[in-house]
Amino acid sequence: MWKYQIAILVLGIICVGLVVWVVTRKQIADKLRSESERLRSENEKLSNQLKDAVEQLAVLDKEPTSKRFNKLVDLLVSAGIPGMIFLGAVAASGFYGAAAITATLATLGGPAGMLGGVSLLILLTTVLSQCSVLDLSRAVVRRLLQTKSKSQIGGEIDSLPRIIPEKFRVKAKALLENE
Repeated sequence: MWKYQIAILVLGIICVGLVVWVVTRKQIADKLRSESERLRSENEKLSNQLKDAVEQLAVLDKEPTSKRFNKLVDLLVSAGIPGMIFLGAVAASGFYGAAAITATLATLGGPAGMLGGVSLLILLTTVLSQCSVLDLSRAVVRRLLQTKSKSQIGGEIDSLPRIIPEKFRVKAKALLENE
């Protein structure tokens, strides 16, 4: 008889354990479902925000570039030309390191020395930033056409050193032909 009572008691404990286990599993499943719904709605909200951002970016991308942007590009280009002049002068100086920089600035500055060289490069950048490179190129071609013929200028373009790439020669000739 003891054995039956113990067996019934063990079965009762197992049944209570199973009921508790089922109830807690149901509570966990409900929590997971509600969390899943919350995450799904948050994902949908973020997806809509992303779509709106992409649409706004597409609208901004279609807008023409502003005059400020074009002016900034011209300023960067104009700063590059004095830089190329400076690098060319450094390479031609025959010196290395700080001596090359000092000698180049002193040479560019003439009687004003290094400060004159720095001032010349800054002045050149300022002047070039006021107009675009294309405008400057057209003005040079127009001025050359006042004293030389198109064929003479074309010959000078052809006789430029080979270090200057062919595409620049072609652009220079096209600019000459358009004037």
